[in-house]
Amino acid sequence: MDNYLEKLKHILPTFLAVTLGTIFGTALVRWGLSIQLELIDIKLEIWEIWLPLILPWLPMTFWLRQKLRILTFKGDNDYGRLFFQFIGWGTMTSAMIISQTYLTKATGDLVTLKRPSEIEQVDKARYYRIAEFDVLPMYGTSFTDFRASGKYNQHLNFNTYFACPIVDDSSSLPNSLPKYWYGVSFKEQISNKISTAEKEKRYDDFYQECLKKMNSYKYHEFEYLERLTNSEARDGFYNSIKTRISDESQTEFIILQPQHEPLNKRAGNKVAWTFGSFSIGLSIFLFSLIWPGYSKSEHRRQLQGKSKTEDDIVEMLKFLIPKGEHFATSVILDINILVFILMTIFGVHILYPNSLELLEWGANRRRETMGGDWWRLFSSMFVHGGFMHLILNIYGLWLAAIFVEPILGRKKYFILYGVSGVCGSIASIWWYENTISVGASGAIFGLYGAILGLLLTNAFPKEGKRGILTMIGVYVVINLLWGLTGGIDNAAHIGGLLSGTLTGLILYQIDNE
Repeated sequence: MDNYLEKLKHILPTFLAVTLGTIFGTALVRWGLSIQLELIDIKLEIWEIWLPLILPWLPMTFWLRQKLRILTFKGDNDYGRLFFQFIGWGTMTSAMIISQTYLTKATGDLVTLKRPSEIEQVDKARYYRIAEFDVLPMYGTSFTDFRASGKYNQHLNFNTYFACPIVDDSSSLPNSLPKYWYGVSFKEQISNKISTAEKEKRYDDFYQECLKKMNSYKYHEFEYLERLTNSEARDGFYNSIKTRISDESQTEFIILQPQHEPLNKRAGNKVAWTFGSFSIGLSIFLFSLIWPGYSKSEHRRQLQGKSKTEDDIVEMLKFLIPKGEHFATSVILDINILVFILMTIFGVHILYPNSLELLEWGANRRRETMGGDWWRLFSSMFVHGGFMHLILNIYGLWLAAIFVEPILGRKKYFILYGVSGVCGSIASIWWYENTISVGASGAIFGLYGAILGLLLTNAFPKEGKRGILTMIGVYVVINLLWGLTGGIDNAAHIGGLLSGTLTGLILYQIDNE
């Protein structure tokens, strides 16, 4: 029990500070900068889902993880401490998701208006009751967003958005594109493994059913109207409205979506659930502290303020700082991560971006590239089709960098990366007519090609060549075979691999003639 109290006194304050600070700090930042001052316009899904999933790892890694080093486990491994990190992550994530959802629902004023044209006269209002209005279905429009989902893209999702103008009086038809729109959406999920013909039939059936519902829709039957903020739903309705626009309009449309639950129940019991989820996570954490051992020497070292022992996770994060023999790799990694963060902030889906989103950010496709957008051959190297795509390429780049950059140096490494990536992009548009190509895979395969080419030289110690060949060869073969299953740009992989082999040998020989 004495050991338990020592563990508790050392770890619990940091755990509480990290978890409560992250939960309430994030909520305070959003409430102040985004909701009240409206200085930050980040998509709703970022606040409610992705930030709670990702952000907790940072304070846990830099503060809580060090405290957990006083815990000892059988085998002297790090898995036990990772278990406690997962408990902390689960505690923070669940409480953050619920609290952010509460902020979304509970903030914003309810106002009662006579007609829709009075909306802009009210500041910071989000919920409306409008006494007199008409909806014009004959001027309505629709848009369907198709996205694959699931670990293996096994699902195909239809999200259809219907938008109809909402006006003061239907007797006065709009002379220009209306600013206020009434939004109704429907969704359906099917298997992505069925044939194209079956997918088209399932979508046609789904869309016809949606039209039937819209033809009989009761536009005036709701509790209140909610003005949509920056979110995937608002983007869907915007895309629907844009089908009516012949030119690039800068109009900021106001989307009003009907809500059928009472206003006073919109936030539910989310405050109680926030504290409840935190209490459950805290209880599990405290109970789990019973089982690990206790390192008195490590505890004493930390109390004396001695330098921290080496930590693998922290060292991995330090790899993002450009320095030494991984300078170029770190720069490339940072650019890829920064572009992905910007894509996410500006509305691109973090897991399953669609084709239009990727093309807007510089994806490579024959039609656009051959039409004059030659810069896409380069820009597509830094655009990724979702979070997992980015993580896999980060790992692949890190693995290749260990072998290549120390040999070639940073300048030639940059050249190798750029040439391989561009050659991979060229191979992609040469082989595929309508495939949208993104990601650093072509450039990374170029690095692997360079490794295979350098194995023919004296760049690597003779005794280590077989191990390197096995590791890199297996990785390349598996990825190329995986590409044959579909959904992967193998042409870019092969183009990068071949060009990287040749370019790597040339660059190496320049220094070794």
